[in-house]
Amino acid sequence: MLPSNVSEYETKSPPPTRGGGPRFGGGLLLTVVLLIALIGVIVFAVTRLPVGVSAPARPTPAAGNAPAATAVVPPARGTPADAATAQAIQAAIRKLDDAQAQAIATGNPQLMADTATPEFYAEEVATNQDLVDSGVTEVKLVDIEWGDVFVDGNNATATAFETWTTTFEDGTTLQSRDRNVYTLVKDASGTWKVQTDVHPDQQQGQP
Repeated sequence: MLPSNVSEYETKSPPPTRGGGPRFGGGLLLTVVLLIALIGVIVFAVTRLPVGVSAPARPTPAAGNAPAATAVVPPARGTPADAATAQAIQAAIRKLDDAQAQAIATGNPQLMADTATPEFYAEEVATNQDLVDSGVTEVKLVDIEWGDVFVDGNNATATAFETWTTTFEDGTTLQSRDRNVYTLVKDASGTWKVQTDVHPDQQQGQP
């Protein structure tokens, strides 16, 4: 490799003087001197390049460098729900939470079918299966702190801060508190059902 102390290298190896040795033509000698000087400049410039001048490597989630991404929160449309409507919407959400816990405890996902739209029910079944595959044996809703509830016809948006405990097959437990933004729809029978559940404060890839 080229030495890093280029300036020192040039000082110790100056071009030969005209005092001794065979003489070369003036043009050839000038060319050699200019060539040596050019090589010295190039070497000096290369050794002075900062580390990482090339394009940076792509960060990977495994290295913990993935950019944080949060879920898109559905906009709250409509007007604040009256007390009776807010209570019915909150009851539908709590029923969904209880059904999820019971579904994991019994291994029967059908318990969640009456609390959600068909599309969201399918998502919940997949979510529960992922939890079980990860070694979860029990989930329990500890508390719900209610936020705003908005209603727009047969659609509603509700915010809930939920605290859950999760138990794993090795006996360890984990407690977490998370903000949930639910959207609900009212079916033909007048029953509110959960359509989506977004966790806006949770980073992408976080379990």
